[in-house]
Amino acid sequence: MKLFEYQAKEIFRRFNIFTPKEKLANNEYEAMIFAKEIGFPCIFKAQVLVGGRGKAGGIKKVENENEAKKLAKEIFSLKIKDIPVEKVLVSSFVDIKKELYLSVTIDRQEKSPIIIASKEGGIEIEELARERPESILKINIDPLLGLKNYQARNLCLDLFGDLSLVNQFSELLQKLTTIFFLYEAQLVEINPLALTSDNNFCAIDAKMIIDDNALFRHPELKTYEKQEIRNKIEEEAKTLGFSYIKLEGKVGCIVNGAGLAMATLDLIKKYGENPANFLDIGGSTNKERIEKALRLLIQDKDIKVILVNIFGGITRCDDVAQGLLSVIKEIDIPIVARLIGTNQDKAYEILKDTKVILIDDMKEAIKKAVEIAVKL
Repeated sequence: MKLFEYQAKEIFRRFNIFTPKEKLANNEYEAMIFAKEIGFPCIFKAQVLVGGRGKAGGIKKVENENEAKKLAKEIFSLKIKDIPVEKVLVSSFVDIKKELYLSVTIDRQEKSPIIIASKEGGIEIEELARERPESILKINIDPLLGLKNYQARNLCLDLFGDLSLVNQFSELLQKLTTIFFLYEAQLVEINPLALTSDNNFCAIDAKMIIDDNALFRHPELKTYEKQEIRNKIEEEAKTLGFSYIKLEGKVGCIVNGAGLAMATLDLIKKYGENPANFLDIGGSTNKERIEKALRLLIQDKDIKVILVNIFGGITRCDDVAQGLLSVIKEIDIPIVARLIGTNQDKAYEILKDTKVILIDDMKEAIKKAVEIAVKL
C-alpha cells in the first residue's frame, strides 16, 4: 500500500524528522490561500501515487499571488499517468545547499533490510542506478540488531566527508530505520533529502510503501487502504484470491506456483516477447479457479496468446483441462498449454479435439506462445 507524500511526512514529523512548512489543498482556492499563508516563494506539489510528477508538470515553484492562481488551476486540471490530481501540497521554499537520495528498503538477494544512499538526489533511483551505478552507496542492516552506529557514521563520511554532520545524520538515519521496522514497510524514501544552507537536514519529499499483509497490525493505516487507484483486473484478482500483477507484454500467463511463474516470465522474455501478467493460481486448484483465471485474463485487451503452464502435484491436470474446456468457446485468443503431472493423460484426452495447443516441453511451449504473439 502506497502513502501519499503528505501522509508519509505526517509520519516523519511524529519522529521529529524535519520537513518544510506545508498545508494540503483540496481545491484551487485553498491552494491560493495557503500559498499566501506560507509565503512566497513556495512550491505546489501534486499528490498522486505515481512517480514522474515533476516531468508531468505536477511540481511548480510559485513566486507571487498571480502565479499561485494560474499554477493552482493548471495543476488541479492535470492527469499524471491517467490519474487526476485531486490534492496539492503547498510547501515552503527551502534554501538547499546539497541534495541527496536516502531510503530504507528490502534487499531480496541478501534477505535483509538495506539502506540506499547517493550524493545525487532529486532523480529516480532506477535512472541513477542505470546511468551512474558507482554513485549509489548501500548498507545491509541486521534485521535483529538493527542499524549500528558505526554504519551510520561511515555512511555520513562517505557522503559528506564532514565530521560535523555525523551526529545529526546518524540520528536521522536511525529514525528512518525505526519507521521502516515499526510500520513494516517495503520502502521508506526521502528524495531529495536536503542539506540546507544552515546545515540542517530536511525531507523535501517522502515516500512510503507498507506491506499489505501487515495492515491488520496497523489499524491506524486502514483508512488509507483504498486510496490507490489500481488496475481493474488487479482489483478483481485480489477479490478472487489470485496473486496477479499486470505487466506490459502480449503473452498472458496462468501458472501454478510462484517459482514456476517467475521462470515462465523469464523464458518469455528470453525468447523475444514480454509477459502480459504474473498470475499464480496456487498449488491446489480446481476447475472453477481455472475458469475464473481465464475470464480474468481475457479482459486484458493487450493479450494476444494465453500460456497455461501447470506442473501437477496437488493440482490435477484434468481439473485444469475441464476449466479450459468450459470457457474455451468464449475465448478467441489462441491458447498454448503445458500440463504435466497428476492425471496428465486424462487432461490430454479432454483437450485433444479442441483448439488448445498442447506441448509437453516447457521451453517449446513458451517458444510457441511467443511465436504466436509476435505474429499477431
